[in-house]
Amino acid sequence: MPQKKNNLILCVSMLFTAIVIIIAIQYSSTKIRDKLNLELQNTLKLAAEQNALFCEKELATEQNFLRGIARGLPVNSASQKDALIDMLRPYTELYNVKRLGFIYPDGTAYTTDDHTVDLSSEDSFKYGMEGRAYVSDVIDDAIGDTEKINVFSIPVYYQNGNTVAGVLFAAYRTEMFLDLLNLDCFEGQGYSCIVKPYGAIIAASESSPFYKQKNLFTVLEKLGVKLTPDKGSSVSGNLTNSGLAVCHMPKEHYLYYMPLDSSITNSQWFIITVVPVNILNKHVIQVLRYVNLLLFVVILTLAAVFCYYLYSYWHQKKMLTTLAYTDPLTGGDNYACFQKKMQQKKGTSGYIISTDIYEFRIINNTCGNQKGNEALIGVWKTLSSSLKEGELAAHIHADRFILFLKEQPDITLTERIDQINASISQLAVELNTPRIMLYLGIYPTDAPEDTEKGYGCANQAKHAIKNRLTQNYSYYEDINFQQHLEDLKLEYSFEEAIQSHRFEVWYQPKYSTKDESIVSAEALVRWRDKDDSLIPPFKFIPLFEKNGMISVLDEYVFEAVCAQQKKWENEGRKLFPVSVNISRSSLYYSNIVEKYSRILQTHSLSPKHIELEITESAAVNNNEIQTLIDRFHETGFRMLLDDFGNGYSSLATLNQMHFDTLKLDKSLIDYIGDENGEKLLYHIIKLAQSLGLKITAEGVEHKSQFEFLRDLSCDDIQGYYFSKPLPLNDYQSLLYSGA
Repeated sequence: MPQKKNNLILCVSMLFTAIVIIIAIQYSSTKIRDKLNLELQNTLKLAAEQNALFCEKELATEQNFLRGIARGLPVNSASQKDALIDMLRPYTELYNVKRLGFIYPDGTAYTTDDHTVDLSSEDSFKYGMEGRAYVSDVIDDAIGDTEKINVFSIPVYYQNGNTVAGVLFAAYRTEMFLDLLNLDCFEGQGYSCIVKPYGAIIAASESSPFYKQKNLFTVLEKLGVKLTPDKGSSVSGNLTNSGLAVCHMPKEHYLYYMPLDSSITNSQWFIITVVPVNILNKHVIQVLRYVNLLLFVVILTLAAVFCYYLYSYWHQKKMLTTLAYTDPLTGGDNYACFQKKMQQKKGTSGYIISTDIYEFRIINNTCGNQKGNEALIGVWKTLSSSLKEGELAAHIHADRFILFLKEQPDITLTERIDQINASISQLAVELNTPRIMLYLGIYPTDAPEDTEKGYGCANQAKHAIKNRLTQNYSYYEDINFQQHLEDLKLEYSFEEAIQSHRFEVWYQPKYSTKDESIVSAEALVRWRDKDDSLIPPFKFIPLFEKNGMISVLDEYVFEAVCAQQKKWENEGRKLFPVSVNISRSSLYYSNIVEKYSRILQTHSLSPKHIELEITESAAVNNNEIQTLIDRFHETGFRMLLDDFGNGYSSLATLNQMHFDTLKLDKSLIDYIGDENGEKLLYHIIKLAQSLGLKITAEGVEHKSQFEFLRDLSCDDIQGYYFSKPLPLNDYQSLLYSGA
């Protein structure tokens, strides 16, 4: 009797324990499932947000493309329409635009495919004349071939910058949006579309049921789809804000929608991302399988249930850990794993390095996302294979990586960075892509466990040299933060200063050594700040040479000089040649000769009135310079070799490159008075003259210098001895005071 009682108590205890365990297991599995569902839904949300950001960036890029074209368009009168359209035509093929066109204030539009139409009733015209950019919905092309298009438009202002002179527009085939909607995740089973709040479809992925359909809600209704929105979301008949919904078509799908930036399109667009629930819920389904198996085992034996529960819990934790710490693209460590491992390196000295790929978007845009992913995987393999014992690497996201290297001293680290970049540059050859080059910010640390601080400092160092062509890594301690802030201020002010014409062209005359008369001048740029003060060139010229803005400034100065020369010619004045500098960065653009020739032709100006100066340092470091010089010569330009003697001098340059004039740098002129220096000058001048070059001496400040150069038959003198650089009005008075 006692034994039966004990057995009964044991059975009841085991049954009670089993029930408690089952309840606990069911409760735990529900929580795990909910947590996984939430994390997976957040993954969808993040992918949708990234997709939206990419779309917004691409739309903004197209509008910036139009703004770049708008600068310098001849919009003063309709009589210039032919010249305007001729300027637009090259861009249609270059940027894969169906057509470009310009709408005058009366609504008359002229297009690059030779159509003249009245667009006064179009929204693109109305918004543009109100001074607003605009992107249209999908419309049927009313001009030329019938097909679906989207119209981008921006206002174009007169030179005063206040009055709208017309509207520049571009017609894009709607297929361009398909590239914006390709998902590179969710195993290729996700798709996207762009819609209006009331469901009108702007564009949709080819793989989606919305492709070539008109209205989202109409399609869903035909498919018999029932939407179940989350709390606070609205997807029934009209989209508002952003949110997540579950739909059945026929399988269950997650549908996430969010608005795009309305300031870009001047209307409200939503981007919708749809992914099958079973793709996102694979891990949840796997967990539920284990739970069912666990419940079955509990029924058979309490011990087996308990053991299996422990195993299931361990296995789930391992899976979550893998998801949390493994990068899905490279299969290596992600940033969270990097942080965790850095916590174990307390007290270890080393370098936290932030890095990304220079102009990575070019690879994606020209070669596709798949090739871009291959490039990222190749970079990861190169970085991880370069690690030594105790060092770490991780892929953060997109083209960003982080490293922890223990190399000492700095010079050895620099050598390793050069080796890594050399290996990575070979990837471009192997993958047949544009060049692949890393930018790196380096932060030395004795407390690597503070990863966030180290990564932030490394990022600052990296951004300090972002987009420089001459430097691809920077140490945090080398950053001049005050200078960095000043540089950022100048960079942010650049475009507004260009549009407001606050860059002024000054002229420094060149005088003949024979009769001391003016024979030509050099154009120099000055920046007039909003408070009417002048920003010295040494503050902005080197900065713009580093960030690439100098090419825009070069073109601005060239345009201004051409316009002024033409003005003087129209006034019947004698023209003196003006030389304009071309920076090193501008020389890397393959179409520079055509661009400058087109500007000259626009002003109907002979190239004999404009000369071009190239510094010797740019000539020595550019293997294509001789071809460029020959092409410039073919169009009639005279070419001047500037700054000869400023640290890069090579007599071979004089023989190999066909310049017309040699400009001696001030550093050589300052040798006058020194016996050896004068001998050097004598032989340089005689050699250059024997090669048929004219000689201009820069930086001449004293009479003795002038007389020495005159005795050597130097052709021209430029410097404070005769005149400092002059603003336009002073230079004009100097030239024509007796006229």
